[in-house]
Amino acid sequence: MSGENPFNEAPDAAKARRLRSLAIALALAAFVVLVFIVTLVKVKSHVLDPSF
Repeated sequence: MSGENPFNEAPDAAKARRLRSLAIALALAAFVVLVFIVTLVKVKSHVLDPSF
């Protein structure tokens, strides 16, 4: 049962789903990195100039 396709879909459809999932995961990771970098830049600017 480990090698069977539980959704009973064609191999090309399964491959397309995997590629789509990978693309979504990479886009999400890129967004997280972008938010992290923007946060670091904002925090660093406040550390250098703490005049709120």
